[in-house]
Amino acid sequence: MKKIITIAISIASALLLSSCVDLNLNPLSEGSSENWYSSQSEIEMSLNDLYRTAFFPIDGTDWADDVTYRSNTQFTFNGTLTAENGSIATYWQNYYKGIARSLRIINNLDAKGGDLGINAKTLDQYKGEAYFYIGYAYGMLAFRWGDVILDKTGMTLEEAYSASRSPKSEVLAFAYECLDKAANMLPTGYSGVQRATKGMAYAYKARMAIYNGDYATAATAAKACMDLGVYSLHSNYQELFTASTSPEWIFVFKGDYSLKVYYWFDNDIQNILTRLAGGWGARNPGLELVCAYPCIDGLPIDESPLYNPKAIFDNRDPRMAMTIVPFAQPESECVKNGTYKPEDYAFFGFEHSPSPLANKVHRISDGALVNNTDSKACALHAAYNGFVFKKYSNPSTWIAVNSWKGVNAYQDMRYGDVLLMYAEAMNEQGKCDQAVLDATINKLRERAYKGTGLTYPKVLAGDQSKLRTIIRTERFIEMAAEGHRYEDLIRWRIAEVVFNRPIFYLERTWSGNASWDGNLASTPPEYQKLAQNWLDGNYPIGGVPDIDENGIADVRYMAEKGYVVQATTRQFNKDRDYLWPIPAADRLINENLTQNPGY
Repeated sequence: MKKIITIAISIASALLLSSCVDLNLNPLSEGSSENWYSSQSEIEMSLNDLYRTAFFPIDGTDWADDVTYRSNTQFTFNGTLTAENGSIATYWQNYYKGIARSLRIINNLDAKGGDLGINAKTLDQYKGEAYFYIGYAYGMLAFRWGDVILDKTGMTLEEAYSASRSPKSEVLAFAYECLDKAANMLPTGYSGVQRATKGMAYAYKARMAIYNGDYATAATAAKACMDLGVYSLHSNYQELFTASTSPEWIFVFKGDYSLKVYYWFDNDIQNILTRLAGGWGARNPGLELVCAYPCIDGLPIDESPLYNPKAIFDNRDPRMAMTIVPFAQPESECVKNGTYKPEDYAFFGFEHSPSPLANKVHRISDGALVNNTDSKACALHAAYNGFVFKKYSNPSTWIAVNSWKGVNAYQDMRYGDVLLMYAEAMNEQGKCDQAVLDATINKLRERAYKGTGLTYPKVLAGDQSKLRTIIRTERFIEMAAEGHRYEDLIRWRIAEVVFNRPIFYLERTWSGNASWDGNLASTPPEYQKLAQNWLDGNYPIGGVPDIDENGIADVRYMAEKGYVVQATTRQFNKDRDYLWPIPAADRLINENLTQNPGY
């Protein structure tokens, strides 16, 4: 029993362990819960410790439908969600650990803040930072678990062992209260450092509200953030994700070589990069994402007369070619009119083509032809689904000398997200007029089309359901591969659609020779079929999928037509999986903790 308690308790241990220097033992020579917080520097150290991904967890890169990883599955969509899941237990424990630490900071500041020589302005800032985290954490707990334990003042260990779940409405109300306090106490910015700000409090209140279906609160909070006049869109969409700083950033985690900390794609570069660039190209854009980008007339590909399924990058929203490495196909305009140039399709110094007939491609520096290891012509494990990510790619840092690690910022909250939340929240209330659209989605589209010579397709006010489709699609493509897609599928209650369809990729075959000479007769029949699909314009994908009211393509017909094959199944229980289970270990030591349905 002692072992179980030592390993299992999440909330109780969180309440005790309030920082790596906030201990439960009290030797006179070391920091502890009893003698810590005795100076301003100790207060700042405790607050600083909150600003890390343990307390602001980043979802897995392939938890949703915007990113796929070979035939791998995740607990989010493989039907194995259980109360014993370690990732879920860690999220739960760390949210409560951060709350406990924040409450302790507030309690100590209230008790002895004035005695520490901290001026009133700074005292408010410190308390505001702690309130910000509490509001954020409770908002996420309410979203992921529904009813949860609500500690407003700092529980004792005995109280933690017997605490029961409070209604989600009460938890969310307290989260709002804390975020409102934070917004009132925090400044709009700092000089040279990143800490919680007034804008962060508004932005995260909007996120907590919209995640929990409270559109009125989300709209008010998002508009408050917008009205501060502190943030603006980065001038270039593609450059935003490799920028060293940006007016669009609200809260980011920045990689650092000296500290050896790397985030998101920058911690997994070789799985993102093409093989010619030194990677493996194994973590790919999902086919649903590929099909989501509308055409330059603003219409989805199943409605636009501009869409050519045999030239899938032509006439598409510019963000597609900024997010996914583009390539030419036999019916691409540049091929048909004779203007194709290898350098126009260069990626990390090499002409990019997944064509099964392209056994050679150009090295841009000298024009030499090299074996195309990004095609099945020369590599079995190339082109899992035919697409690779361009977003975040940084040729100056994504290199072997940096041990294939990068220092791009992971943008947990950016201004573009705030604009999308405001548009969505206003539309769900039936209040999305032209002024709202011009201040939000149309600004994002204007930025995307900047420098292309094209006029962006302006979104016009109209039917609420049609705007909902546009807004959800816009969010899918604008925020692609940014770690928030899973939450969107959950809160929109459409995970049961997406996650009950398979993941597809290309037939697992190749030419059979890493130095293949291009003679199809020497290749397996399965490979010859892929080559014919390419010639017919049905590779890597083919035909025109139906796009539903949520902006999601149904690509299952492509397998029936022989263009792709099933990589793996997905499974989602709509009666269970929209909420996560209360970790089993916590329920072992607290009989008052009830479980969510289905677990």
